[in-house]
Amino acid sequence: MSAKFTEYKGLDLPTVASEVLDFWKKNNVFEKSVTSREGATPCVFEGPPSVNGLPGIHHVFGTRY
Repeated sequence: MSAKFTEYKGLDLPTVASEVLDFWKKNNVFEKSVTSREGATPCVFEGPPSVNGLPGIHHVFGTRY
C-alpha cells in the first residue's frame, strides 16, 4: 500500500476531530459533496441514521420468538 496515514499513538478524539474539520474546511469538502451531485437522482437512506434512531419495522419483522 503506497498511502501513509497518521498513526495516533494516544487517541485524542477532540484533536482528531479538529484535524478532520480543518482538512474539510481547507479543501471545501462539504461544498464539493453538494456541487458534485447537482442534477443527480436524490440518494435516500432507509432506516435510522444512527444507532440512536428509532428502530424500523424491518429490524424486528424477521425476529422469531
